[in-house]
Amino acid sequence: MNIEFWGVLVLMLLLAIGIMIWPLLRPKQGASIAYKDSNLGLYEEKLQELEADLAEGRIQQAEYKLAREELDRELLADIPQESRDNAAELYAAQPRRKPALVLFVAAFIPAVSLIVYMQLGMHASTQEFHQQATGGQEKLMSVADMTVLLEKRLQQQGGDATAWAMLGRAYKHLGRYDDAVKAFDTARGKQDSPQLMLEQAEAMALANGQQFDAASRELVLRVLDQQPNNATAIWFAGVAEFQAGNYWQSVDHLSMLTDVAASDEQVKQSVQFYLNESRKKLLAQGEDVQPIDEALQRIGQSRQTTQPEKTSAVTAITVQVDISDDVRKQNAPGTAVFVYAKAQSGPRMPLAVQRMTLADLPASVTLDDSMAMIDGMNLSAFNRVVISARISQSGSAVTQSGDFIGSVNVDDVKATGSVQVVIDSRVP
Repeated sequence: MNIEFWGVLVLMLLLAIGIMIWPLLRPKQGASIAYKDSNLGLYEEKLQELEADLAEGRIQQAEYKLAREELDRELLADIPQESRDNAAELYAAQPRRKPALVLFVAAFIPAVSLIVYMQLGMHASTQEFHQQATGGQEKLMSVADMTVLLEKRLQQQGGDATAWAMLGRAYKHLGRYDDAVKAFDTARGKQDSPQLMLEQAEAMALANGQQFDAASRELVLRVLDQQPNNATAIWFAGVAEFQAGNYWQSVDHLSMLTDVAASDEQVKQSVQFYLNESRKKLLAQGEDVQPIDEALQRIGQSRQTTQPEKTSAVTAITVQVDISDDVRKQNAPGTAVFVYAKAQSGPRMPLAVQRMTLADLPASVTLDDSMAMIDGMNLSAFNRVVISARISQSGSAVTQSGDFIGSVNVDDVKATGSVQVVIDSRVP
């Protein structure tokens, strides 16, 4: 508050006090009026009645005189020394001031004003400050309210994929995972995209106690098939395959995140955890698995050693792909066929991959370093590989039960110019 405000406040307070105490300090001139209306008025009325009785003959002159003298004595008994005018002036001049009441009013008004201001004015300021201080909390709490408003608007007026996706993210933020799954499903129905598929798969996993089920896993693998380098899809696929018991596939996916893990300690720890757990599961199943740390270290070394070789000759191998008549009869001509090379030991991600359809077979396919999914993870990095050709009925790049496959081992990639692979067996 400034000085001008306090100055105006003091002046108004003094004015209010003056208005209140001025009548208490003035002499009461109304006393003379009261005297005339009582003593003198009564005397004149009695005198007029007495004169009327004399004029009408009801009393004699002697009686009138005695009555008049009696009235004069009564009046003089009330005012013994002064005349009527002097008596009125003397009576009116007597001050009727009340100093105790004046002091009380002068102290009461400022006290009451101060108390009222402290209760109302200061409370209002404090309340305003409190609202400002808690403004952030009100904004945080308003997320639920905003979600309700968005939900009502979409239910009443509808909305596009962006609006429904926003509602799904709000539900996920509030922990309403089942509602989030429905919202993302509606968004995908309006405009499907890999991002929405991943967000719906995540919401489904959260609603299922952070466990990917068959449906959410299928969404993730579909995204990975469309976008092989999508880091989020690779991570979800690695976790989903681990939870489904497909430990080799989990290792394949998570090994692709080594570059990301190298720059992010939290990602590194998560990837390392699932890789180590996958190795334990595979060893328990009797699989021959080298230590994960050595495999990852080998990946890093292969990337460093192959980096300068980009300008040198490219390692390549020609694959003659064919299919047995029995398998051809069980699959449609448009069924996807993947031809790829993997290391015989270590990470099982493809070093090179080529896609075609069943109608293209038999065919000759060349796999080389340019087909690597990750820089450094190519044919030149591993000497011993497995060349496979697989029919995928689902169209997924990940091997699934029911697919048909044919494979051949190559012990020296650089020395082997070509191999022949026949698709003739079913994946259990």
